[in-house]
Parts: sequence; structure tokens; C-alpha cells
Amino acid sequence: MFIDEKHFAVGRQSARMAGVGALLLIGMFLRSAFHMAGVLLLACLVFPASSPAVTRAHVELKCRLVETAESPRQKFWEVQLRNTAGETLRRASAIAGGSVTFKKLEPAIYVVCVVGENDRNCCGSVDLYAPPDAIRFSVSRDLELPRSLQRGASTHRISRVRLAVPKRARQEMARYEECRARGDSAAALQHLERALAICPAYPEALNNLGTHYHRAGNYQRSIQIFRQTTELDPDFATGWLNLGGSLLASGNFRQALEAQLRALALRPDDVLANAQTGMSYYYMREYGEARRMFERVAELDPESAAFPHLYLAHIARQQRQIDEADQYIRDFLRHHPNSPRAPYFRKTLGSSPSSSAEVSADGVTGQP
Repeated sequence: MFIDEKHFAVGRQSARMAGVGALLLIGMFLRSAFHMAGVLLLACLVFPASSPAVTRAHVELKCRLVETAESPRQKFWEVQLRNTAGETLRRASAIAGGSVTFKKLEPAIYVVCVVGENDRNCCGSVDLYAPPDAIRFSVSRDLELPRSLQRGASTHRISRVRLAVPKRARQEMARYEECRARGDSAAALQHLERALAICPAYPEALNNLGTHYHRAGNYQRSIQIFRQTTELDPDFATGWLNLGGSLLASGNFRQALEAQLRALALRPDDVLANAQTGMSYYYMREYGEARRMFERVAELDPESAAFPHLYLAHIARQQRQIDEADQYIRDFLRHHPNSPRAPYFRKTLGSSPSSSAEVSADGVTGQP
């Protein structure tokens, strides 16, 4: 079940041509996101953040670890650079107040996380698309250390089922992760199957098997496995999130929403849980709830690859709030100034007589 082109038309004959153009562009963008829904947001899958880069600039990210009054007293921290599907691409260690640099990165949107003891972590997205004429592109980012007391303590609960997994099964899972890191998916699957042969009630292994079938497009099988995972461990938020992703990708929006709300109850401040829940509301055309969820995503992580501002822009246009929709597009451009799609949005905004002055005044060039 997909949204047809008529869903993205507003105003019909009385609509402003510039407004219709912007809406169609956002519609195509979000329809593409729907094809990836439950894929982009599955924690264990690998998909690009958006279109291929239009520049070959060497990109680097400099991160400085900033202590706050609420930071726990811990000397060394690990900084993880992840893709938008949640896979860790690179790791580095630093002391509080120190910095790390990730060099020679492909232009994309990344997630950078500071991870400490007791699973304390703090994550946020960073857009590393370079300007078209750039030869080198460097971004500096201050990363606040996680708080001593985190909200949503249930996030870190470990069930008896997961604690009961034998050591041999965990060793096979470690080998599975090593093979995935090398790109050897066939060997990774073998180790995953061995882990489940040793311990069939292994939630993490079942979750990874579910993502395997999701990648293959076998949503019916992945849904069965994710359901089994959540039945084994009802507090396993990732299992609920991935179940929602497979249901969303298969067009079962109402069931997807039920699973995503379970994940959201376990992780109220999780960007992926909020974004995926917003997607389900959006494709069910419950725009009021969708708007609330995407506003929360924009608050938690404004540079998120879920592109909350574009969903908000489309919702505003559906509700005939043209000026508000234009402002959401400006917000998108402010956070993603070098996105491959940015020139089209700027052109669309600039072609509208009522908004061209505002564009000029706001300087929609990606500068804060």
C-alpha cells in the first residue's frame, strides 16, 4: 500500500504554482522515505542517508567532549560514529574535555554517540554533506557527555531471558558481529544460526535474524521473528521498533503503530522511536499526531536523517498553512544546507513572490 501522486497535490487550480511545486517535491521525497520506512530506521540495517553525494570533497568531523554539571565522573569515553541505520562505523577514545577527529569520511548524515560505563550514552546526528565547490570540508561539533541520571531507566533493564543466554551463544554472536564488520554476510549468517542453535531463546540473535529477512524483503518472515523476540522479552525496545519497521514497510500501519508505541514507552526520548511512530501516523493521515511526533524529533535531533522538517512541511501544506510550510522548508535548509536536494527547495521558495523576500531576509544558505 503506497500513497499515490494525488495524495501530494493541494490547492488544485487555485493553488500557487510555487506552492504546488514545493509540495510535489516534498511528496516525492517522502514517498521515497516510505519505501525505506522500517528499513532506514531499523537499528541493525545499513542504508544511505539520502541521495548519492554530489561532491568528492574530503570530509572530516572534529568532536570535543564537553562536561556539564550533570556529567558522571568518568575519565575515558568512547566516541562512536554510526550510519543512520545504527551500525558503528568507527570508534575512538577520549578524555572528558578532549577531542577526536574522524577523517576521510564519505559525505552523508551520520550519528555520533558518546558512550561510557553502565551503558550511559548520548547521541545526535550531524550532516556532513559538503558544499558543491568544496575541496576539503571540516565540521566541528561539541558533544555533551551523558547525564549521570538518564530518563527512561527501563531502557537499560535486562530480562532474565537475556541474562540466561549461555557463553557459547554469546561467542557466536561476537563472531557474527566480526563477520558483518568485514562485510562477509554469508559467514555472519552462519554464526547467527549457530548462536540460535545453542540458544533458541536468544532475543538479540532473533532480532538480527529478523533484520536478515527484512533486508531480503521477506517481511512476513521478519514480522514472525520480531514477534517472537518481543514475546521472549517484552522490555526489548529494539525488538518492538524493528517489528514496527517491518509492519510499516509491509503497509500494516495500524499494527506498526501499536508496536512503535510499545518501543516509545520504553524509550520516550529515542529519536528513531519517535520518528517511526510519526511515520505511521503520517501514512494513516492522522496528521495531528504525526505533527506532534515530528516536532519531538526536530527537538531531539534537528539534523536527523528522518528529515522531520519535510514531514512537517507536507503536513502544513495539507492543512493549507502555506507560510508555515515554507518556514519548515527553511528549517530543513538551515540544518541541511548542502543536501543534494537543497537547490531545488531554494529554487521553489525563491519562485514564490510572497516568500522570495523572506528567503532573502532569512538568508536560506544553510547559515545559522
